Amino acid sequence: MKKNISRVSILALFLLVAFVLMASVAHAGTLQKVIDSGVLRVGVLPDYPPWGYRGAGGEYEGYDVDIAKSLAEALEVKLEILALEAPARVPSLASGKVDVVIACLTPTNNRAKVIDFTIPYASAGLVPMVKADNNEVKSYKDLEGKEVAVVRGGTPDWFTEKAVPGVKLVRFDTIADAYAAFRTGKVGIFVEEDTFVYLEAKKNPEYKAIGEPFSRELISFGVKKDDQDWLNYLNNFLTNFRFTGENKELYKEWFGSYPAPLTLE
Repeated sequence: MKKNISRVSILALFLLVAFVLMASVAHAGTLQKVIDSGVLRVGVLPDYPPWGYRGAGGEYEGYDVDIAKSLAEALEVKLEILALEAPARVPSLASGKVDVVIACLTPTNNRAKVIDFTIPYASAGLVPMVKADNNEVKSYKDLEGKEVAVVRGGTPDWFTEKAVPGVKLVRFDTIADAYAAFRTGKVGIFVEEDTFVYLEAKKNPEYKAIGEPFSRELISFGVKKDDQDWLNYLNNFLTNFRFTGENKELYKEWFGSYPAPLTLE
């Protein structure tokens, strides 16, 4: 009888340990999963130089891409880059398609309801772009009553409407589509982040940027909600990345100037 009880006890203990182990694996956070798999999946923008874009050789390049490479190196894992259109950045985290989004993502209060954000690593602002011969638009305030191309669900969509209530936004599913509508003359004005607009205006004399940014936004990594160990690790990575000056030099390499101080007033 005692042997039977002993066998039952050992079996019960074995099953309990097995259950605990399976449960711990099933609920392992992203940090442990990345380490165990040896692969870091990072979502980047595919058509948004100098943040992220596909280069002439077919490889993804840009400021955010280089940061992703540094993160993978710090984790000692292989990097897998996944292209995400702007509206897909937040959903890709909820679905588990990527481990982290490094894609010029602004930590808005609305987005923070469904995903978490790291400390910021850069900042940006919104600037209108028009054709060089356009003399009607001299300030963002002149967008009132005019059609403006923006990407759907991004900060140009939200903040332009907030800054200019009478603007007529023409929304597109990708940044590339919104920009193409402007370039082909379907929509006369295009609004995007200042870094992108200034770069494109510099490369293309037929376009011009209008003034200084009419909004300022922080840029952070995006991660799945309630994954604290992963968030802690990424914040630690960014703290070191900024403190050592690596971020500052990398930004200058891609944008031609040092980043604006990330101070809160």
